[in-house]
Amino acid sequence: MTKPLKVGLRAGGKPPDEFLWSVHYLTAAREAAMGFLNETQYAHVVDAFRALAREDDPRRPVTEWVEPVEHYFELKDKGGPLGRINLRVFFTVLPEDRTILVLHAVKKEADGQTPQRTKILVRRRLRDFLAGIYGPLP
Repeated sequence: MTKPLKVGLRAGGKPPDEFLWSVHYLTAAREAAMGFLNETQYAHVVDAFRALAREDDPRRPVTEWVEPVEHYFELKDKGGPLGRINLRVFFTVLPEDRTILVLHAVKKEADGQTPQRTKILVRRRLRDFLAGIYGPLP
């Protein structure tokens, strides 16, 4: 059985690979992303999270486009390696653990706000994580 929580990268290291934040992700979030991204595009998203992990505060980064949504955050990206894909990756920040936790990824199809069904899914995943359903951070 696949573990529901995985380590993307750990804080620490030496420049230029020094990270201030660890990144963990739900395997369901990776599976969702791989449903519409190819390997090159997925690597681009990983690089975006590597950039966030170098930020003093990934909730208000200088390097990436992030906006708050309810009690979590949304990384927005499109163009470049993503082509016509309008990507949204939802994550939360756990300051006490210096961890970014990726909860879900979607290919946004329509203009306007994030669809309600996506918000419900992300809310549920965040609630389940906080309740310990996915287990402790690896």
